[in-house]
Amino acid sequence: MEIYRYTLRSAESLNAQSERQEHEGVLVRYKRGVGCIHPWPELGDLSLSQQIACLQSGTPTPLIDQALRCAEIDGQARERGESLFTDPIPRSHWLALPGDNPQEVKSYGFDRVKIKIGKNLVEEERIIAGWASEGFSIRLDCNDSLSVTAMVEFWYSIRFHWPRVELIEDPVPWNPEDWRVLREVGIPLAVDRDAENRFRPDFVAVLKPAVSDWLPETPARYFVTSYMDHAIGQYWAAYKAMSLKNSDYEGLQLACGLLTHRCFESDPFFDRIDCDGCRLLPVGGTGLGFDDLLDSLPWKHLD
Repeated sequence: MEIYRYTLRSAESLNAQSERQEHEGVLVRYKRGVGCIHPWPELGDLSLSQQIACLQSGTPTPLIDQALRCAEIDGQARERGESLFTDPIPRSHWLALPGDNPQEVKSYGFDRVKIKIGKNLVEEERIIAGWASEGFSIRLDCNDSLSVTAMVEFWYSIRFHWPRVELIEDPVPWNPEDWRVLREVGIPLAVDRDAENRFRPDFVAVLKPAVSDWLPETPARYFVTSYMDHAIGQYWAAYKAMSLKNSDYEGLQLACGLLTHRCFESDPFFDRIDCDGCRLLPVGGTGLGFDDLLDSLPWKHLD
């Protein structure tokens, strides 16, 4: 097993629980394939150094388990000389960043936008209004950052945009009673963190292949997102979204969240990525792609 440590850089912090602009992770080469371990300690993951120590000792973590599964599937395809992308990658929402122009984004073919909220609700209300006025369906992501009182007050502050709000993801820390209150005031709930325990049939499930391969026991509405991680992790999420599109869950898949590369400064991997409107395109090569770039990395044996 070999690893390669990397650092991604963002222009600003990427969620309500984090202030970082440098984001470290590690690629893992295993069974001829590659996976990605990209922890978010702010969201409950073990730190990168802890993840690497667990990898060395053979101690499982959710991120390690999924990275090795990714590497195994990727490696099988590379050994066959085939791409994993046998069908189109599903459509994605637009992830709003400062300076985005809703009219321009609309011209690309997007009809849904995801907005991270929880740091400055007054400013975020203005941002929501701008996207709603252009006809976008709105997805909000709070990363468990608000109190029930703050969430309910905010919900009523955007009441004129309720018809445009498709879902609100992880609005408050998990407590069944608190989430029941939010349901009663009409908030359309989606669950990401700890979905195995939080999910209820009327929620939208947010699936993150970097963290878990969990699916609702009874098919329910869902969408797949990457973990704001390396391009390898991004394309692993894209592969899983494509696979689920052709499963028993096919008719329940909503627009996914697979375009997180634009959150970061360019690097040789992100520079290869292209889209056709709101659809991520395969980069070519075998497995998840990026064959030549992966071969050129200074891999180190895991002692």
